Amino acid sequence: MEAPRSMCRPVHGLALSLALALPAAAAGQTPGRATTAFGLAAGVSDFHQRDEYLAPATYGGTLLAGSALLERRSDRALLRFDAAASIGRIDSDALPRDVHQYVARLSVTLLRALGAPRAPGRGPQLLAGGALSAFGAMTDFKVADPSYGTTYHDVSWDWLRSLDLVLRAEQGSDTRRIAVQLAVPALRWVSRPPSGKDFDVEHRTWGRALLGGRLEFPWDRAVVFGEVEYRQRVGDRVQLRVGYDFAYASSDRPLPLGMYVNMLQVGLLWPR
Repeated sequence: MEAPRSMCRPVHGLALSLALALPAAAAGQTPGRATTAFGLAAGVSDFHQRDEYLAPATYGGTLLAGSALLERRSDRALLRFDAAASIGRIDSDALPRDVHQYVARLSVTLLRALGAPRAPGRGPQLLAGGALSAFGAMTDFKVADPSYGTTYHDVSWDWLRSLDLVLRAEQGSDTRRIAVQLAVPALRWVSRPPSGKDFDVEHRTWGRALLGGRLEFPWDRAVVFGEVEYRQRVGDRVQLRVGYDFAYASSDRPLPLGMYVNMLQVGLLWPR
């Protein structure tokens, strides 16, 4: 059942308030020396999806991936802006089709250290906080019928805008650091295709996908995002960054959907 529009206004208001508070909060939580870093990375994504709205089969493949990162770090706080995208073709041995897949995620994360800052070599530093994020996966599905000379075209998507709870553990220093992070949406606004097959691809616009949807909670369906990151200084102002990101999302409308993404990337980080 669709949530009333009156229910989504408080969620959007809370999200906007958090977004406006992020920079100010980070500024107020940097008692020590703060550093800023910008990074770029590229790699591949292992994508798998079973969307019964399109076909009763699992489709998967390797996608090209890229990401950008901007962060502000102090002894007690971490503010991060992340953007990642993947694109490519997926297929199924059971039902071969011409399928193009697009995946993207944006997030703004603010974390605060739990306890006193730890010196290098004295165990992992735990950080906790929240994030505003958007995750979208769009599947462009085409099936050619040679006997009639026609092509069946359909589009499916899973679009989440969420307020996340985030926990992060870091070990190391500015020279070398490894980190593990887990994010779970506490509230999310989810958009999926309309019920039924109307074969009207032209009128399924991204505007409808972005504005439509319903409010969901963690117990409705499983959604989780994870990250493992390793950094190594390779120059005075350059760091090597290797990252592994994991995402899992599921839905029960209009028909069951389950997907997971494993993304491996290598890139450079320029701290200041």
